[in-house]
Amino acid sequence: MDRRKTIDFWAKLLLGFNILAWGLLIALLFMFHRAQPEFETFFDRFYHLKLRTDWDMQFLYYLIYSVIFGVFFSFSGLVLSFFRGRRKQDHKKSLIVTGIISLIMLWVSLNVL
Repeated sequence: MDRRKTIDFWAKLLLGFNILAWGLLIALLFMFHRAQPEFETFFDRFYHLKLRTDWDMQFLYYLIYSVIFGVFFSFSGLVLSFFRGRRKQDHKKSLIVTGIISLIMLWVSLNVL
């Protein structure tokens, strides 16, 4: 039984953390794609196009800082959901997923350096 009549501030903050974490995750995927080396295709070989074969360090540093920022928001949301998220309507699983994906991306980006 849900006794809450309206969504309180903490539930709104938790929802905001979820939205921010997923938006940041999409941005992280784009940064990772931009930072990785370009792959050679048939057309690149046929037209003798020059490709970047190493990681773009500028985007890699942006990726690392953004991942740390994402892990911070994911951890903050998890702590908040631990104390405030006791109902089924409180979104907790998305913060766990984004936190795990962010940690994996941090591990990959640090191993590239």
